[in-house]
Amino acid sequence: MNKTFYIEEYAKNIPLFLTENETGYIHSVFNNGVNIKLGKRLLFIGTTKNGQLPFGAHLSKEVNEQILKEIDKDSPVHWNHMAQTLSFNDGNVILSFAKARVYENTISVSGDMDAMCRSIETILISLLNYDATTGLDVPIEQFVLDYLQRKTTSDSIDETILLQFNKLTHSLFTEDKETCLTALRYLLGRGRGLTPSGDDHIVGLLAVQAASRPFHPTFNEAVLSLVENESITTDVAKEYLYYAANGQFSSTVVSVIEHLIEDTDVLPEKLESLLAVGHSSGVDTIFGILLGLLAWRRK
Repeated sequence: MNKTFYIEEYAKNIPLFLTENETGYIHSVFNNGVNIKLGKRLLFIGTTKNGQLPFGAHLSKEVNEQILKEIDKDSPVHWNHMAQTLSFNDGNVILSFAKARVYENTISVSGDMDAMCRSIETILISLLNYDATTGLDVPIEQFVLDYLQRKTTSDSIDETILLQFNKLTHSLFTEDKETCLTALRYLLGRGRGLTPSGDDHIVGLLAVQAASRPFHPTFNEAVLSLVENESITTDVAKEYLYYAANGQFSSTVVSVIEHLIEDTDVLPEKLESLLAVGHSSGVDTIFGILLGLLAWRRK
């Protein structure tokens, strides 16, 4: 007997890439959902534990638990464009998009960088209250002090890391694509987890870029080039980077950036929500945002 479950909401661009890639497979399984690989793209189906994802189709916690019990992890996945359904287990388990809401993951306001930089202290306080180091074991407070003083050596930060972050922030303002690629190759894939810390830093930088366009567009082009042409990091990290380079982010990141621009009184609350994402992903993404603001301020 067929079992049909209903998606509650999904990212606006999902139906288009499903139509372009109608057959896929289950890529990875988590407690809060599954990733499905269709062509070059991933589709996450699961809860909003980490916010609304730019490649997400979201379910209630109860339905997600049922889905995880029902689906055969080795079964192919098929998209029916006419019916707007995904089928698993040879059609015995069906996920319908028919009743779902559509959401967008773009930043809806634009900001002035000088004004956004006034919240550097708020961001730094939130990071220090939550965790004093990044996923790459960089002590945040010391890094900020060293960076603002343009130090190239430090008593508490690995010299190579400090040098590479300086190269990265320099690359933000150059049209030389090779300079960007070299800086990015050091960080992408560096760190633990499905989205390594270096990748989360880049997502944070790209969020600042989406809000105000302070950096040269070559930076976005270089990220996309690496994501699409090199096996430089995990599939999941590539997905976040692909969307980030195209101006789309998880709702937790969007909320932080929008409150960095408007209604800054609520910013600490929004930072707290992002900090709770993953083991260190939230910390690392916010550190990337902070790095973008510091780079602009120093320039």
